[in-house]
Amino acid sequence: MISSKAIGLTLLLTVGFSVQQCNLLGCDCEKLRGKYFDIQGVSADNFRKRGTCCADKMGAGEDVALADHNLGIRYQIDYFSAQLPRPTPASFSLISPAAACDCIEDGYLGSRERLRSFTVLTINDFDARHLANDTINDLLRTVVSPGQTLDLVTFLQADTALIRQHDYVLYLKKRPELRTDFAARITIVLQNGESYTTTTQPVNIR
Repeated sequence: MISSKAIGLTLLLTVGFSVQQCNLLGCDCEKLRGKYFDIQGVSADNFRKRGTCCADKMGAGEDVALADHNLGIRYQIDYFSAQLPRPTPASFSLISPAAACDCIEDGYLGSRERLRSFTVLTINDFDARHLANDTINDLLRTVVSPGQTLDLVTFLQADTALIRQHDYVLYLKKRPELRTDFAARITIVLQNGESYTTTTQPVNIR
């Protein structure tokens, strides 16, 4: 006759192993839509800094200080190849992993495309060297990590790998000199020849 102690140990071992394998995406994770993302378009907006953590989308004609302004550019994407990575064999544990759940994000392997060009044009006269429809890449910096920016031209020269990020945050190095209203046209060209263009609404940078 099997003792109650043996039954309890059997149940404990069963629970310990099954918890490790119950959900390949972790706890309460949504179904993965795809490992990669495919770029279908691009959008861009002006944002005003709010506090130390956030930024609010601006409407046409609104005023903003240069130090509080950024240009947000985001790819419009679809996900594909939704098959999950092969799970590794579960290891024995008597502790539920619920406190350490880590969901896999859609498109976590990035795009299978590279950038051919990334161009920002000013819609209006900006300064004596950058008139309407001139490129202003040299007047911009981009966020490369929290609290760290890099000259956009330098960043693009080094950015030859497959695209991994969904968006870009750009900062003007100086305010417009010839007029206060600022609007930009952004054109993204991929190595496969696809080209996407978007234009921001004008805002007044003081």
